[in-house]
Amino acid sequence: MKFGLNALLFLVVGSLGVGLVGCGGDQGPKTSTVTGSVLDKAFNPLRDATVESNRVRTQTTSTGAFALENLPAGDVEVVAEAFVNGTKYVGRTTIFNLTDTQQNNVNVIVAPENEVGVLRGTVRDRQGFLLQGASVFAYVGSGSSIRAVTNDSGEYVMRDVPPGAMTLSATGRGFRSDQTGFTLGVRQDRTVNFVLGDPGLPSMNPPAVTYAYTYTSHPDATRGENGNALAWAKSKFGGSEALPQATTRALRSDMIVEANFGWNVIRFPDLLGFNVYRGFGASGSVSAIDLSFDPLADYYVDIGLEPFTTYSYAFSTVATLYPDFNNSESNLSNRIVLDTLGLLNINAVSSGPRFSWQGGSGATEYEVYVFDRFPTGGTSEIFVRAGLTGLAYVYDGPPLQNGRTYYYIVLGIANGAESRTISQIGTFVP
Repeated sequence: MKFGLNALLFLVVGSLGVGLVGCGGDQGPKTSTVTGSVLDKAFNPLRDATVESNRVRTQTTSTGAFALENLPAGDVEVVAEAFVNGTKYVGRTTIFNLTDTQQNNVNVIVAPENEVGVLRGTVRDRQGFLLQGASVFAYVGSGSSIRAVTNDSGEYVMRDVPPGAMTLSATGRGFRSDQTGFTLGVRQDRTVNFVLGDPGLPSMNPPAVTYAYTYTSHPDATRGENGNALAWAKSKFGGSEALPQATTRALRSDMIVEANFGWNVIRFPDLLGFNVYRGFGASGSVSAIDLSFDPLADYYVDIGLEPFTTYSYAFSTVATLYPDFNNSESNLSNRIVLDTLGLLNINAVSSGPRFSWQGGSGATEYEVYVFDRFPTGGTSEIFVRAGLTGLAYVYDGPPLQNGRTYYYIVLGIANGAESRTISQIGTFVP
């Protein structure tokens, strides 16, 4: 097969990038762990879904989370399937897998098997030469994407795509991206081709961060058929269920501690993605921890942090010529300083009903949310009492139905609500 000069440059850069990961030391096979969540298109987590990649298989927890260990470096496909009320749901995506101690995270969006479709096509440069290793993204909403990679014939196939309106984007280092809006019908098999232009070095600004929060939660806070307290809190207060292409810390087994960021969407054809910088303390130096190869992303989630710790973050925008040319990265954004809290544990509800919880999380204020159904992302509470500074609260809301099961969550906050800790989901019967 023939490749043009730009195509050859793309192949060399892509191969070099993979080859440089984990250089030095042991020259044996490089592997790492991929973690993430299986979600439906409404971004509800699905428990007991089967997730498989490279003949490694696992099942999701009751919060929809999974971990696949010992996967090879490079592009790996992650496939998921689940059964919801007897209906089979399927989904898949491709992640660029980093190596060794790095933790790689991805959402897999699933939809009913009898509804999903297929997108296929080619990616070429302006001279018409087919490009190997280009990334094609389908953005299906709320910042979540499905990724496919072109083969050595410049062709991509993206299977198990949920129907509906979406944005499609093809991109690669050393090329100007190509984007289009698209609507995929139920069970459709459609062809969409892309042409990547020659790169430029536009004047770039760093992302303008619009929110930044930390969340601390129990690793499996579910006490129902699906959903979790963290999903509810993010839908209520902000934060993304979608996870970034990569993070750099292993997960703790006793708690989930993460930082969530969002910024105004940036759109220009030479955009490759975003560099993420992190450091310790409010004034210490920051260093690059991740390059998110996702040009339409407007969020970042850094998971696997430590409780009771101060972190500093900054972000930059990078062009498709990064890192080979000067001015291919913007200046850093303003420093963002965040503090993490510890776990918030609840006690059994006593008569009243009287809610109580344990201290020591670092929260300075508490809020109690009461629900008449199991809370997951998007569930509305029937009552909330905010501004509590003690460790107990006697319910004084609207009358409750005797003999009915109710649910509640205690939220601890500090630092102007930028630091948050979320209890388990509790139940009580008046």
